[in-house]
Amino acid sequence: MSGGGSRKALGRGLGALLPPTPGTGGPAAPTTEEGGAPRSGPRTPATLPVEALAPDPDQPRRHFDEAALDELARSIRSKGIVQPIVVTKDPDAPGTYRIVAGERRWRAARRAGLSEVPVVLRDADPDERLELALVENLQRVDLGPVEEARAYQELLRRLAISQEELARRLGRDRSTIANALRLLKLPDKVLDMLEDGRLSAGHARALLVAPDDATRIELARKAARGKWSVRALERKAREAAAAERAKSHEPADPDAVIVADLERRLSRALQTAVRVRRRRGNPKAGVLEIAYDDLDVLDRILDQLLTPGRGNP
Repeated sequence: MSGGGSRKALGRGLGALLPPTPGTGGPAAPTTEEGGAPRSGPRTPATLPVEALAPDPDQPRRHFDEAALDELARSIRSKGIVQPIVVTKDPDAPGTYRIVAGERRWRAARRAGLSEVPVVLRDADPDERLELALVENLQRVDLGPVEEARAYQELLRRLAISQEELARRLGRDRSTIANALRLLKLPDKVLDMLEDGRLSAGHARALLVAPDDATRIELARKAARGKWSVRALERKAREAAAAERAKSHEPADPDAVIVADLERRLSRALQTAVRVRRRRGNPKAGVLEIAYDDLDVLDRILDQLLTPGRGNP
C-alpha cells in the first residue's frame, strides 16, 4: 500500500476525529469538564494521566515495531506530543478512556516516561471507533495487509453493509477492499508468515492460485526459505494448479481416487504437504512422503502421529 499526495483522501479522515477550530482550519482543542474530564472546545488541549488511557480492544492494529516506538519515544521525550490522542469514555470503567486514535503515540509516551498526555475527547460508539481507527491507520500506512483485511471484514460484519458502501465510506476503491479480503482465504500458517514479514502481500496473492491449502503452505515455506520473487512464486502456483487440473482429467482409477483423498485428508490433518507415491509394477504398494521444513515442524508432526487420539484425518 503506497502513500503520496495522489492517493485519494480516506473518508472523513482525521478531520472527523479533530474538527476544525473556527477561523483557523486546524483541529479543535478540548476544554475540561467538572471532575477533570476533557470535552470538545476551542481552547488548549486537556491532559489526562497516561494510566487513565487504554487501547481499544477493537483497534485493528495489532503489531507495533519496537524500533519505531523507541524512536518516537526519544522524539516525545525531546519535543513532547505534537498531536493530541483522541479518546472516548470507557462505559465499563468510569474515569478511564479508550483510545480512538493515537495508540502508537500513547505507547511511546509511556516508554518516554510521561505521566500525562494531551487528549481530545470524542463520543463514539464501538462501530464508529473501529471505523475511525481504521481510517487513521490507513492514512498513516500503519496497518499490515492482514490487519487491514480483518478490519474490513469486521466492519462489514458489524455494519451489515456491502463492500461498495464500505469503500465509499472509507474513500477507497471497492477492488482494494475485495483484494484485501481475498487474503483471508489463505490458511492461518500463510497469514502468520505474511504478518511477520516472511512473505509480502504480493506473494500471498500469488498463492491464491494454488489448488489447495496444503500446497499453499508448502509453496509459502519454500518461497520464504528460498527468497523467491513474486513472479517465481506465481509460476510455481500456476504449475501446481495445472498439475491438479491434469490429474482431474485422467481416466478414472478407483485406487487413484482413494489415494488422492487420503493425501488431502492427511495434508489437512498434519498442516503440511503429504504425497503418496505408488510403486511401479505393484500399484497396491507405495511410499508415504510427509514434508517438513525444520526440526520443530518435524517434532509437531511426530507428536500428532504418535500421540493416541491425535493426528487422525
